[in-house]
Amino acid sequence: MIGQALRAQARGLAGDVVLLWVAVAAFLMSLSLATSIPPEFADAPADARETLTAPFSAVLATYGAVLAAVYGSFRYTIDRRDGVVAQRLMLQPRWATLLARVPASAVGGSVVALAAVAGGHTALAVAMGGVAIDLPSIGSALALGAVAGLWGMGFGVVVQAHLVALFLVSMSMGASILVAMFWKVGAVYLPLLAMLQAFRFDLAAVGVMPEDSLDGSVAAFVTAGWVVAALLAGGVAFMKRDVTS
Repeated sequence: MIGQALRAQARGLAGDVVLLWVAVAAFLMSLSLATSIPPEFADAPADARETLTAPFSAVLATYGAVLAAVYGSFRYTIDRRDGVVAQRLMLQPRWATLLARVPASAVGGSVVALAAVAGGHTALAVAMGGVAIDLPSIGSALALGAVAGLWGMGFGVVVQAHLVALFLVSMSMGASILVAMFWKVGAVYLPLLAMLQAFRFDLAAVGVMPEDSLDGSVAAFVTAGWVVAALLAGGVAFMKRDVTS
């Protein structure tokens, strides 16, 4: 049963138009960073350019995480709206259908995050002649995208309504940036900032100094709590609700 559900989900991922458009949006959003980089940075020494662009990794990870969460939500709400979920439930048990969506949402979230990183590095190459590629940072961004995709999936299953899910998922991720403007101590426990800290991104780029940040292990625990809660809520809703209408 689960093998059949996973294969069906993999086939859908291969031709996923939603993933394509969200990845394009992530790329273009990150590409817009080029407009915020002063042209004189291109003439700076290589080590100075790396120092100046260090905060951009957290910004790119933030873009990727927010849009990865949107993808995770959209992938479910669009499938429900188009009757894909109902069709699969005619052939598969609910638990298998739901479980198969978990790796697909994580993989899709990573792809969106990769698009955001690619857009950002393209912007830096255009504006500054390029900078050294930090593979560990890119790996962390992809992992963050996967986790954000799972967060979005849980939200989408609970909310179900397409446009409402778009608004609520975006707010659930972006709210921590707004809260951080006046309550940094509490904001670091909210989903987006907790995820960034769990994957060792420097929050100074979003206005949170090291003394206000969480320890890495605490941030990982908080992140796991948020994501597990979202997936459990989504799982309960999926198993009990009528998702075919």
